[in-house]
Amino acid sequence: MSFDRYRTFGLRKGWLDSFLLYGRNWLEENTLGPYQLKALIRYLKDAELLDKKKNTTPLFLTLSNLLKDGRNNLVWQIVWVNLCLNSDLFNWYARSIKWGETFKRKEIVKFLQRETNLSERTARNAVNSLTNTFDNSPLGDWFGKKVGKGEYLKKGLQELSPELLSYIFKKFNKSEEEFFEKVRELTGVSLYGTSSL
Repeated sequence: MSFDRYRTFGLRKGWLDSFLLYGRNWLEENTLGPYQLKALIRYLKDAELLDKKKNTTPLFLTLSNLLKDGRNNLVWQIVWVNLCLNSDLFNWYARSIKWGETFKRKEIVKFLQRETNLSERTARNAVNSLTNTFDNSPLGDWFGKKVGKGEYLKKGLQELSPELLSYIFKKFNKSEEEFFEKVRELTGVSLYGTSSL
């Protein structure tokens, strides 16, 4: 398990937007420092926008077009799903922090340490990556809204777009019950008609 793969950097809106608009050319010509660029490339791979050889994927083109069409929320929600599926850190957060729960950064550092046996520094770096992502992208509005100094709320989506639901459905080949539970885990939305919060 690699919880510290992004160092302390979060995925930032400006970085993702620039990549989706300009592609690989932007990765080669930007003002990011070397550690920021390494972290970004790891995010892009975990979000399924770059393959192992750092080539753009078909999903890159889809999200690029969605961004150009003003569908920014859907872009970020799809990125969230893929991060939760492919990143140990985001997967842990999606499974371990309850919907509707307010938490302090220091508390989840200790919680992550207890659950994974990470050193304090590694756990702190991982949580800094997570909260930095929430602070610098639309993901914070739904999955880690800052509500005080070092305090966040795992709020969840208010509703699912048909496109996001279809995307999640295509990612899984499970029974209906397992699929419904996975949707609730990733988004905080219950498809059973009752609130999951």
